[in-house]
Amino acid sequence: MNAYEIAQNEPKDKSSKEGWIPVGYNSNRVATLWVRVKTYETLNENSFRLQAQHNDNGKFYEGKLDINCKNKDFYWRRNGVFAQAAPWAVIPQGSGLESVAMIFCKRSAAAAAWGYTKDNAYLWDILRPNTRPENAKGNWIKHYDGDDAEGYYNDEIINIKGDKLFAMWVRTKKGERSAASPKDTTSYYWIAASCTENSGSTFVQLDSSVEGEWLAPVPGRPGGALLTVKQMYCKP
Repeated sequence: MNAYEIAQNEPKDKSSKEGWIPVGYNSNRVATLWVRVKTYETLNENSFRLQAQHNDNGKFYEGKLDINCKNKDFYWRRNGVFAQAAPWAVIPQGSGLESVAMIFCKRSAAAAAWGYTKDNAYLWDILRPNTRPENAKGNWIKHYDGDDAEGYYNDEIINIKGDKLFAMWVRTKKGERSAASPKDTTSYYWIAASCTENSGSTFVQLDSSVEGEWLAPVPGRPGGALLTVKQMYCKP
């Protein structure tokens, strides 16, 4: 059995709803907004809701966070407040909130607006890996080492209908950090790489209580793992 083989049964809840995921930060990069991804609730074909917690000057309030995938905005409301004048706000680009929306908007009628199209479904509408990327059995090959980060890909390359699946490891380093992120950070990922286009999808699992998802494909960059693997392992 390789890393691409999948358990076919329905997923089981592996954790409680106590896990909070930070999705919003203040100007000092201190977390101010958290969500529980296990509490996902569909509101309509374009919107969903999550339980959320907000830090307002040191006071913590629980409430509801609604996201509209079509309009790409959100609305926060404290528990016990049934109406408020606060408007919907645009989801900030590059934020944790955008990452959550990217995952759950895949299920909405507005999926194409988040990059999930029929043309690139061969990279995101595929089976979920059944093992973790850090358990890949091949050799870890360094492909990038700069002031901002270093990266490795694993040479256990798995074929998926003419394209490639592989694990990678990234460590952000040096640079400026806030008190919230004082140390180097490391991450493992599964990547599905196209052999016909400069495009690849990343597999993300925010919490063990929910299934992971393949994100909408994005272009690879020169020197990056996606293009490196494509050049070495895709047939011309």
